[in-house]
Order: sequence, then structure tokens, then C-alpha cells
Amino acid sequence: MIDNIKKIAISGGNGKMGKLLSEHIKGKDSFEVSGIYDPISNSKEYKNFKDYKEIKADFLFEFAPSNKINENIEILCNEQVNFGIIIGSSGISEESIEKLKVLGERLLVIVIPNFSIGASYQKLMSVILSDVFVNKDIIEKHHSQKKDAPSGTAIDLANSINSINNEINELESENIINVINNIKIESIRSDEFLAEQTVSMSNEYEIFNTEHIVNDRKAYLSGINLVLDSLEDLEGYYFGLESILKNRFKI
Repeated sequence: MIDNIKKIAISGGNGKMGKLLSEHIKGKDSFEVSGIYDPISNSKEYKNFKDYKEIKADFLFEFAPSNKINENIEILCNEQVNFGIIIGSSGISEESIEKLKVLGERLLVIVIPNFSIGASYQKLMSVILSDVFVNKDIIEKHHSQKKDAPSGTAIDLANSINSINNEINELESENIINVINNIKIESIRSDEFLAEQTVSMSNEYEIFNTEHIVNDRKAYLSGINLVLDSLEDLEGYYFGLESILKNRFKI
């Protein structure tokens, strides 16, 4: 029998990511699901927490939809919770980020816009190359049920790279166009896609594109594993899976 099993609570536990996580934890000897919080429906397998005050856990994974995540963050920051928080939701506002940074002075707080290892390496590569290539743009494609556009991953990437002197091309499109940090992001929503992102960079002499495609949600398990395996060694506030990758792989 393993001592010191860490208890994981899941907000949005009946959603796709919540179910992916709970099924995955079944195979992890050092973790167990203490219960879920999901206002939409109850779990038949796990304890159902009615609100955040009821949650008993060492860590909470938060997978609220984009239209609810900022409201949930407000509650978490106002309640005197005593568990670490890992947020995997999109649509987090800058105001919420600032509140989470303050909360990170007392608790472990990790914000992961995308649990895919590939997306993190795409961001790291883009940050490095953004000083070499003058022009950049992003195309992100997601399934039709994803309502926020651009995605949190695309927004984070655009805000992370050097966009000085970037030239924005044609803005007219049948798709959703946004400009973040002087970088054009084109968002496409269709059931043809699960999650895809292409970053295009160019200068006078060459073009460099990186394309990341997720064709199965199990791709996110690599990032979830990285977070779970690193929890004991982390404290404070972290943003992005790449911030943990840097600790582990010395990038």
C-alpha cells in the first residue's frame, strides 16, 4: 500500500477533459479522485461536491467552460481554500490572471492553456524565432463546440512573441479575425478539427511555419502526467506547461 496518496478534485468533472483526467488517475498509484464539482450534472462514480467550500483535496483541477471560468476564479480567490489549483480552462481574463498571481503567493497555482506537450514546444520555438523573423501570424482551428475565439493558446502565444514591426496582411475573411499584440489570429470553428494551430513567420528571404495538430484528446495526457509528476516539487505561480518543461528539461 502506498502512503501519502494525493487526493485530486475535478471541477467540470463530467466534461470531456474532466472524464479524461479521472480515468487517467485510476491508473496512477499515488493519486485518487476525491470527488468532482460540476453544476451541470452529477457523477455516479465519484462524490459530488456542491460548491468549492465542500471540496476536500490536495489539488483541484479546474476545467470550467470559458463562459464560467472567470466567475469560478473569483470564488476560488475569495474563499480561503487550502488546496493547490491547476486550471486548464480557456477564456481567462487578465484581471483573473492578476488575482491568481496573488493567490500563488499562498498556494500552488498553475494555469495551463493547453496540456499538449507539442503546443508547448511550438510556443517555445516561436518565442526563440520571433526575433529572427519580422512577420508573424497565427491560424487556429477547433471543433464547433469551442465558443471562445481566439483560443487561449493562440492568445498566450501572440502575447509571448516579439511583434515589433510586424506587418498585418488582409483582415477580411469569412473566418473570425482578431489582432492580439499586433499579430493577426484567424480562428476557424468546424467539426472537421479537434485542435490545430499553425504559426507562420517570415522575413525578406524565407518563411518558417510550425504546425501542431491534435487528433485525439489523449494527447493532453502527456501534459497532465508532467503536471502530476511535478506537483511535489512546485510552489508558487506558474503559467503555461512550458514553465514546468523548463524546470524539468533545463530549456
